[in-house]
Amino acid sequence: MAVLKNQIPILEFDTEQSAVIMPGHHSDYNFPQKAVMLFMEPEIDDFVAQNKCEVVGKFVSVTKNFYVYKTQINSMDIAFVQAPLGGAGAVQIMEQLIAGGVKEIIAAGCCGALVEDTEGSFFVPTAALRQEGTSYHYLPPSREIELDAAPIKAICSVLENAKISYRSCKTWTTDGFYRETKDMVRYRKSEGYAIVEMECASMAACAKMRGILFGQVLFTADSLVNVDAHDIRNWGNNFFAAAMKIAMEAITEV
Repeated sequence: MAVLKNQIPILEFDTEQSAVIMPGHHSDYNFPQKAVMLFMEPEIDDFVAQNKCEVVGKFVSVTKNFYVYKTQINSMDIAFVQAPLGGAGAVQIMEQLIAGGVKEIIAAGCCGALVEDTEGSFFVPTAALRQEGTSYHYLPPSREIELDAAPIKAICSVLENAKISYRSCKTWTTDGFYRETKDMVRYRKSEGYAIVEMECASMAACAKMRGILFGQVLFTADSLVNVDAHDIRNWGNNFFAAAMKIAMEAITEV
């Protein structure tokens, strides 16, 4: 075990997997093996109100409490929880799920379009550009991280069975929402990235380091195709429930 030092701090990496503070240190949860992390809130509340869902965990943060629910989809127990915006916060929730026994996770949420699309177009990331910070605490430095094949296959299968068109793609993960400059957007588009979001690389790195499977389904909210006129559209508000359903179905097929 060793700290791999670098003049640039974000590129330094410790090969040791244990840490001073470990996930699960405040609780002894026993979650289902399959879990869904959802970047949404009203849709979760609606689902809980309309279905028999058991509260099986509570993660306390300075921002809010995140409740973990259990339900049955396709006769399988699955856990689901709201995921906070940004890679660092999302990974903290992911770590707690893993500490409680989760082995397979699919996340669902929205993203920005870098290619021509219509609002609510679905994308399935196969790799994520690591232009954020959290992933560098979990894996040695690299430009991209590949997502796991089994969750990708499951998500695509559910989309195809539902006759929902989608595209597999590479995604640009950044934690600088207000630093998506015109030239940077053009650069990422030229490299072949179809969408932009804030968590995928972080979560994929955590999953790989902890030895679990991770996949993500995303739909487009705003569009950055025209860098001179950012189009917020309706921020994808009409598609969150559909993404939640896709993720819940897909996790049962992993």
